Amino acid sequence: MGKVKSFTAKLAHETSNEGKIICPVCNTEIKRVKLITNKKKTGGWSPLNEYAKICKCNEAEILAGKNL
Repeated sequence: MGKVKSFTAKLAHETSNEGKIICPVCNTEIKRVKLITNKKKTGGWSPLNEYAKICKCNEAEILAGKNL
């Protein structure tokens, strides 16, 4: 079971920039997201797991599925 945090501790953790990567273009945090797509196999389909880094610059293209 995890440690219980107060609201102030959670807010302080969320607002700190420690360990976060900031995009130099749009000045927002770059997040790593797992994309699951279909991969055709002989006789069926299987999931293909890919990871992408998104920020406000490329969020629309990646979440719309244009880069897949």
